[in-house]
Amino acid sequence: MKQIKIMILMAIMSFIPSLSIGQQYLGTSGLLHIPSAEMNHEGDARLGGHWIDKHMIPDTGFIASGEKYSTFDYYVSLTPFEWVEMSFTCTERKDYVDGPFKRKDRYASIKVRPIKERKYIPAIALGFNDVGTSAFNPNRTDVQLYFTNIYAAATKHFDLGGNELGVTMAYRHFFRGYNDKWNGLVGGVTFRPAFFPQGRAIVEYTGNELLVGADALLWNHLLLQVGIKDFKYFNFGLCLQINLLGNKYRY
Repeated sequence: MKQIKIMILMAIMSFIPSLSIGQQYLGTSGLLHIPSAEMNHEGDARLGGHWIDKHMIPDTGFIASGEKYSTFDYYVSLTPFEWVEMSFTCTERKDYVDGPFKRKDRYASIKVRPIKERKYIPAIALGFNDVGTSAFNPNRTDVQLYFTNIYAAATKHFDLGGNELGVTMAYRHFFRGYNDKWNGLVGGVTFRPAFFPQGRAIVEYTGNELLVGADALLWNHLLLQVGIKDFKYFNFGLCLQINLLGNKYRY
């Protein structure tokens, strides 16, 4: 019965890319703004949202009355198997003039992990954010693709007396020129203390800025995350996490 539920959800999610086209702000696993090769647990489903400071979003598409603005998104994600994650995200947009949020940028994301982490081998993952057939024609102007990028990431964890140090390196490419500042090699480290393994501290370099932050899974279901860019600009989010297979994890 549990496997049947997963297959039904996979079938539903498979239609999402055709409709529209962490990183917790996407609903998938990762650090703050950069991807990693870590994966959520098999059967994990997430429903959440994130407040995103204007310095962390593209320089095009989020401007009203001539000024860039901060926004928020919400998402649903699923990890049907331990080697694949899928998510669907809606980012709120304003009209071209000041006023309430009236429009949405919708997109799907997928991450696959062909190589699982082993004693001497890092995990390797490949990811696609907001990527559809039209994304591979960058000259098209009738599609938005504000968040379109592809990446390859490697992550390795080390035990430090019961504490866990994670190291991630990734190569990322955005399809739109206004996101070039986030292209190329990016990386970060995480630290999960032995006295509180449900939480971790994060430091990362996005290719253009330094971010520090932390996240924690509370009561096995509530995931909180907060980050700050260049020690000036905050972003934060929370989500409800449930394992559809009935498994329980501390983090």
